[in-house]
Amino acid sequence: MAAIQQDIPLVLHLRQINQHFQRYPALPHLALRSTCRSTQGYKAHSHPQLSIGAVTEGQTCLTIDGYQHPIKAGELVIIEPERVHACNPIDGQPRSYHMLYLDHPWCLEQLSRLYQAPLKGFRCDRRIIDDPTLFERYLDLVDQLDRNELAQAEANTETLAFELLSRWCSPTLIEDSEDGLDQRLKHRLLNDLAQPPSLEQLAREFGHSKENLIRRFSRAFGITPKAFLTNARIEQAKRLLRNDLPLVEVAMAVGFSDQSQFHRAFVNYTASTPRQYQQSRSIFDNNE
Repeated sequence: MAAIQQDIPLVLHLRQINQHFQRYPALPHLALRSTCRSTQGYKAHSHPQLSIGAVTEGQTCLTIDGYQHPIKAGELVIIEPERVHACNPIDGQPRSYHMLYLDHPWCLEQLSRLYQAPLKGFRCDRRIIDDPTLFERYLDLVDQLDRNELAQAEANTETLAFELLSRWCSPTLIEDSEDGLDQRLKHRLLNDLAQPPSLEQLAREFGHSKENLIRRFSRAFGITPKAFLTNARIEQAKRLLRNDLPLVEVAMAVGFSDQSQFHRAFVNYTASTPRQYQQSRSIFDNNE
């Protein structure tokens, strides 16, 4: 592997590092750091927030849990709160990146709604995310923050966090199964909310009975696959409604067969109609 700078003395020549930090009084749960063509290395450290990074130029190396993970331009990296890590240059070459920091309690609130239970912690099941669509959405969010378009940035932060937390993070109370079936099943359910696979399809795919899948999933996550899927659809619908999409488009985008089915499910989960929720940001479900 290429030489990675480690344990570099932190003599920071700040004027030589092209970077800036941004905080937003209207969005107290997030902060952004942007660094351009830096060769500065860092000692192992941790943050109290969830860290979401995007390498926009060059490459860097994440050192965490005793392993080194090269990250190239176009990839995202996610690191749990309080997890000791370091991201340093490779072969002394410059790299450019953004790092978004999201408060731990705020992240727990997002993830708790998905599992319909209060959570005290979470872990990242995957750290390096190679997804061009998510990467572009991350850059769009950075642009919105730079332009001070905070209302849109707030909605897109929630959408991005939901994607990352729901797909690649799990509550810390969950034990890893030896075959990874629980995580694979969760990822398959979330992969396409509009057209998710049926339990029959999943049973054939994973070589287990439907009953065993339901039992395994419920034991791991405290919720049945069907309830988890419906809840994920409602959470995604709430984000789309905040972006003022037409109700019929929202219903189709998250997989409801018609608007009446969407209306019933939304009321059952939020005690609000979709239109009420869309028209007033003060109307939230009792989990928020």
